[in-house]
Amino acid sequence: MNRIRQLAAIAIGVAGLALGTGVTAQSFPSKPVKLVINLASGGPADLMARAFAENLTGKIGQPAIVEAVPGANGLIGAQAVARAAPDGHTMLFTLENVITITPIIQTSLPFNPQTSLDPFSLIGSFEQVLAVNPGKGVRTLSELVSKARSQPLSYASAGVGSPGHLAFLAFAQRAGFAATHIPYKGAAPAVADLVGGQVDMGFIVIGGVRQHLQSGKLLALATSGIERSPELPAVPTLSEVGFPGFSISFALFGMLPSGASDEVKRYWQRQFREMLTDPKVVDRLKALDTRLINEDGASARAWIEQSSSRWKVALAGQKLD
Repeated sequence: MNRIRQLAAIAIGVAGLALGTGVTAQSFPSKPVKLVINLASGGPADLMARAFAENLTGKIGQPAIVEAVPGANGLIGAQAVARAAPDGHTMLFTLENVITITPIIQTSLPFNPQTSLDPFSLIGSFEQVLAVNPGKGVRTLSELVSKARSQPLSYASAGVGSPGHLAFLAFAQRAGFAATHIPYKGAAPAVADLVGGQVDMGFIVIGGVRQHLQSGKLLALATSGIERSPELPAVPTLSEVGFPGFSISFALFGMLPSGASDEVKRYWQRQFREMLTDPKVVDRLKALDTRLINEDGASARAWIEQSSSRWKVALAGQKLD
């Protein structure tokens, strides 16, 4: 049973779609709705928020506004939502790292992401592809590992504590080598230097490197998921090429400030489920290789708890820089 099915199985239950007495179609929302994205534009969270805003237009009687609040690897935008009124008019679309990993790697935070934010949706998950510059002289994962064990190599990521950074740390630890981390301010400059040869390799979201893989400017060695990516069906998983049982996926959440009522959460769960029946939206998300899960807040909490526990073990004694 794969991770998505496991989450579906452990979900406490699907929230009812009926609105509670505290929230009615006539009274809510009563003002413009703000959808905050806390990372650089172009990624899964950004695309999801914009698709949701477009889908809500004309349906809820209020404008739906997307606001980008990047910085500190997602922490600034998350804090802005955590401090907002818990009335359901401000929500966050975020990758899991700010919720599950940042509290582990940063001992002093201005707020607790796990208690100050409340998920209303486990939207989906995504894997990454281990890409190398073909000029580096490796064509397979085993060749890369052998080279990395014998000489210094570097890897790119979108920043300290980003999914690409963490995936590579976990993989290198399992494979028995070390490499120099080159963090960037976002995925785009990381990919640019990977293509340019200034850095050797990196775990990157598939949508961010697809065109470079197709053109031959980058080479895909393996994907990080438990199953092969539908977008790269010819590329094996890490588990298939020497690392059995090894997989890393990251979740995408819709979250509200802690204290939002159950009625408000059910309202947005319903709106979100309706959006994910739109084939155009589904196709856009698949283009980013986002695996739709579309489960409720209970499933999101289960993912957060499991992922937090896993990363506490994986990162114990690690120095992240």
